[in-house]
Amino acid sequence: MVKGVLAPDLRWHEAGNPDVIKGRDVVLERMGGTGRHVEVSVDLHDVLANDEHVVAMATATFSKPDGTKVSYPAVDIVHVSNGLFTERWAFMDACPPEVTAFFADLS
Repeated sequence: MVKGVLAPDLRWHEAGNPDVIKGRDVVLERMGGTGRHVEVSVDLHDVLANDEHVVAMATATFSKPDGTKVSYPAVDIVHVSNGLFTERWAFMDACPPEVTAFFADLS
């Protein structure tokens, strides 16, 4: 489960969102909370990693129960400490309006 690799005090930076989401439980609630379940699938292109950092190039697809979907390519950078993700940044060329709209009601 993803929860097992996220530090309790995780700092989560999303592309197109200027706010830092703080805390593992807040991130998990945002992505799959009651009544707002979001399925996530990732098509991984490549990964570079060492003991402290992970850089992943991927296409992420998010789906809501109502059938609404959004996909986009992104690069994620993760800081790792003691085997846990402590901070994550996501980057993309631009944040398309459909991506912003998809996540707007999850704030």
